[in-house]
Amino acid sequence: MKVQNPNRFQYLLEFKQTKRKWHFPFLAALCIGSCLFIGYFLGKPNYGALSSLGALTILYLTSAPITQRMVHLAVCSFGIIFSFTISLFFSFNIYVAGLSLGIISFLAHFISSYFRIPPPGNFFFIMVAAMASTYKFDLELIPTKVGLVAMGAILSCSFAFLYSVFIEKSKVVTVPRRSFNKRRYTKFVESTIIGFFMALTLIIGHLLKFNNTYWISIAAVAIIQGRNFEHVRQRNMHRILGTFIGISFAWLILWFEPEKIVMIVIITILQFIIELLIVRNYGFAVAFITPLTILLAETGSDVHHNVENLMHARVIDTVIGSLIGLTAGFFLYHQRIINNLEKNIRYSYFQFKKLKK
Repeated sequence: MKVQNPNRFQYLLEFKQTKRKWHFPFLAALCIGSCLFIGYFLGKPNYGALSSLGALTILYLTSAPITQRMVHLAVCSFGIIFSFTISLFFSFNIYVAGLSLGIISFLAHFISSYFRIPPPGNFFFIMVAAMASTYKFDLELIPTKVGLVAMGAILSCSFAFLYSVFIEKSKVVTVPRRSFNKRRYTKFVESTIIGFFMALTLIIGHLLKFNNTYWISIAAVAIIQGRNFEHVRQRNMHRILGTFIGISFAWLILWFEPEKIVMIVIITILQFIIELLIVRNYGFAVAFITPLTILLAETGSDVHHNVENLMHARVIDTVIGSLIGLTAGFFLYHQRIINNLEKNIRYSYFQFKKLKK
C-alpha cells in the first residue's frame, strides 16, 4: 500500500521568504483607498470603484531605475486602459464579448511574455477586461468609465513617482533583453490556449445565467499563473480553500451592515494585508481577496445585494473558474500537446506562404 507523504500538503501553510518591504503594500492600499475615498466624498462611490481598477497599475511597480520604472508603469497603465476600453465596446453581445476577452487575453499573455513583465504579468489586464465585458452596454457612458479608469491609473503613477523619489530610490538592476526563452511558436500556442479558455469562462457563465461571470474568469486566470502544472494544482487548492475562508469573513463583515465609508476603510486595510501575504502564501491572501472583491462590489453598487445569494454565487463561480483554470493549466504544461500544436501552426504557416507564392 502506498504511504501518504505527510509533507504533501505542506504548501498550504508554508510562508515563503520575500524581500518586499512593508511600505509597498501601504502604497498599494493608499492608491486603491484614495480612489474609493474620493468617490465616496464626491457622492459617487461607483465612480470610486471604477477608478480603483485603474489604480491597480501600482502593482506593476518594479525596482528598475526611476526612468525605466515610470515608463514601465505608464505602459502597463495604458495596457489596463486599453483592455478595459476594448472590452466595454464589445460588451453589447456575450459571444462577441467572449471573443473580445479571448483576443485581449491572447495579447496580454503574448506581450507580457515577450517583454518579460514580472508578476502579476498578464493578470490584471485580463481581469479588468473580464469585468468590463460583463458591464451593461451603454455607449454614452463609455467615455466616462474609461476616463475614470484612466484617472485611477494616473493617480497610481503619481504616487509611484513620489514614492520613487522620496522613499524607494532607484536601484541599478540588469534589465533583461526582450527575447523568448522557448521555441518560436511556444508563446503563441500558450497565448492561444489562454485566450480560448478565458473566452470560454465568459460564455459558460452566461449559459449558466450567472450575474457576475467575471468572477469565473478571474478565478481561472489566477490559477493559470502557476510556473508548472504542479504549481497550478497548488494554486487551485489555495484558491478554493481560501475562497471558503474568505466567504465566512465577508459574511461576518456584512452581517453588521456597515456604512459605505466603513467598507472603504476595511477594503483599504484588506488591500494592505493582501499585498503583505500574496508573495508569502497565496491561499492566505485569497482569504482576504474574497471579502475585498465582495465589499468592492457592494461599495460600487447602488443596490443592496442579498448577502446569502452573493456568497453562494461567489463560491460557485470560484469553483467553476478554478476547474477551468486547472484544465487550461493541464494543456499549458503538457509538453506533448504544446509540441503538436506548434507543428500544426508551423505547417499551416508554410502552407499559407506557398499559397501566396
